[in-house]
Amino acid sequence: MKQFDTVKITMDNHNEGVTKGQIGTILEVYDDNYFEIEICDSNGITLFLGALSRDFLEAVF
Repeated sequence: MKQFDTVKITMDNHNEGVTKGQIGTILEVYDDNYFEIEICDSNGITLFLGALSRDFLEAVF
């Protein structure tokens, strides 16, 4: 996965406030396992901005 790829959240992470099925964008690649993700609603309002591990992400093509 690389910067600006679209990703889907694969499982809930209640500590971070993300839920399975949400769609986000990779803003920064920290290493092979951690990425800065932004998830927005349909109006462009940020719902989540933070680092997630690859375990929670699936690339959307």
